[in-house]
Formats: sequence, structure tokens, C-alpha cells
Amino acid sequence: MAAPRDKTYSTDRVAQWAERLTRVPHVWRIVLVLLVTLVLALLAWVVVDRIIVNEFGSMTPTFAAVAVGLLVYGVGWWALVGFADDPQRPWHAGASAVWFVAAGAAGLVALVMLAAVGLIFGYVL
Repeated sequence: MAAPRDKTYSTDRVAQWAERLTRVPHVWRIVLVLLVTLVLALLAWVVVDRIIVNEFGSMTPTFAAVAVGLLVYGVGWWALVGFADDPQRPWHAGASAVWFVAAGAAGLVALVMLAAVGLIFGYVL
């Protein structure tokens, strides 16, 4: 049975996850933004440290991690918490919130894989 043209399987899944994120309490969404930001900033620090550190100096990974962290935190706050505090129109999660959480999960998987590779080959992140 095929899905209608305007509604596909993937948009149904995104809508389901968006509805789940909408039911998460406000404080836990803020904590989720913080955790995803930490994961992606740490991932940026590791990537820059392993690739670029020899060319530009030792502080470059830190600056890159801070820049990525600030950017990701701003995007995450917009996607998961929202800036408008209007009681007449409560916040509802959209596709951006779902993709933000998915990016955080993918970043966590990448960090775990990098740590495993580091342990296997004798060096840790």
C-alpha cells in the first residue's frame, strides 16, 4: 500500500518524533540542548585537534570547539526551546527539533566510535 503523495513514511516518522519532543518538559529540553551541544563541540574539538592542530597552533581546537558550541547551542535553543514566550501559542516541536536531536545522536555515535578506535590502536582521544 503506497503512501499518499503529500505524506510519506519519513514525514510521518518526523511528525511522530516531533510530537514526542513536544511532550518533553521545558527543563528537559534545555538539558537536551546542552547535552547535544557538548557532544558536537567535543566532536569538533577532536576532529580539529587531529586534522588541523599541526598547521595553526595548539589553541585552534579550543577556539573551534567554542565556536561550534555557541553556534550549536543557539540553533538548539531555537529548535528545541524557542524564543517566544507567548502563553497563547505554546511551543511545538518541528522537523528542525527532530533533526537537531538526530545530529546529536549521530555525533554521540561518532564519538563512541572514535574512542573505540583510539582504544584499539593504543591512543585515546
